Amino acid sequence: MIEKAINNATDFAAIFNLHLGGDVGGDHVDVIKSANEFAQVLSDVLINCKGTTRLANDDDASDKIVVVAKTAGDVGLRFFLNLQSYKLDLLQPAQRKEVAMRNNSEARMALARLSEIIDTLVPKGSKGGALAKANGDIGDIVEQEMLSAAQAIEAATQRLQELMSRPRDSSKFTAVDLQVHDSILSAAMTITNAIARLIQAATESQQEIVAQGKGSSSVQQFYKRNNRWTEGLISAAKSVAFATNLLIESADGVLSGTHSLEQLIVASNEVAAATAQLVAASRVKANLMSKTQERLELAAKAVTEACKALVRQVKAVSAKQVQEEEVDYKNMAVLEFKRREMEQQVEILKLEKELGAARHHLGAMRRAGYHTEETD
Repeated sequence: MIEKAINNATDFAAIFNLHLGGDVGGDHVDVIKSANEFAQVLSDVLINCKGTTRLANDDDASDKIVVVAKTAGDVGLRFFLNLQSYKLDLLQPAQRKEVAMRNNSEARMALARLSEIIDTLVPKGSKGGALAKANGDIGDIVEQEMLSAAQAIEAATQRLQELMSRPRDSSKFTAVDLQVHDSILSAAMTITNAIARLIQAATESQQEIVAQGKGSSSVQQFYKRNNRWTEGLISAAKSVAFATNLLIESADGVLSGTHSLEQLIVASNEVAAATAQLVAASRVKANLMSKTQERLELAAKAVTEACKALVRQVKAVSAKQVQEEEVDYKNMAVLEFKRREMEQQVEILKLEKELGAARHHLGAMRRAGYHTEETD
């Protein structure tokens, strides 16, 4: 994102100077578009810098990121303020173009400084990632990963179809259970269909980004020049494929009795998170008002809505099961009531202890995951 902000700052300054000179490419629409793109990406940089502070080793390092990011934001704000007409009118026509270039230089320096600070958070030995070690055409690797993700989604859809068509054991499950299973499978099928459209839209977006961004260089050079973005795109595609398989396994497990409804909810949330990761990876390089990016955003929204629908359905089933298990405490004997009340309090304490320990372990795993070098 910082790299994109640096490029957009230069584009904005160049287009603004074309506008001042009345040259081709400096129309009002071009100036507004380039200003919007620079402002938007600068906003994204600041928001994500705030999130990146969680990776800092201590409070001093975190404060340093905030200070440097704020400086970059202030420089960007001055960039816009100094180009206002009432200020430029005070200068000679020959001096006006220098204002844009000088502010552009200051913005680039501030963003470069921020990039250096963020770069220190990258784990040692992970720079370049799998692409740096890969043999062959990087473009082929990216295409293969996107194709593999599409094939994984197709395989997941086929597996769902098999689950929906296999014979049901009426002796093991009641008619209500079978109806619940059908609704879960139907919701899961909706999710996989939406994910298939998402992968297709992501592939089209990635191809458009490369076509518009490579300039006179080759596709191979574009991927090498933007290796971190490429790594992120590949990682996001893998995450979507993995999360989808996890969802199908959880749905199959619920049907066979080996998985709980809570596991299905976690798997559904994982799909939604992986989808957001893929959209974010494409959004970093996408052009403003891109139709392919718009289709990707809509596909992602469809996946998220389908995941929410599945979660709502599962929670409704869980709530119904709880209601069926409810006991009439009003007519219970006093001693029996007290005994059950104490048992319930003990159970709550146990669960709270387990919940605290689970959250602690999850936090430790996530912190380790942020700093662990990718091995695949």
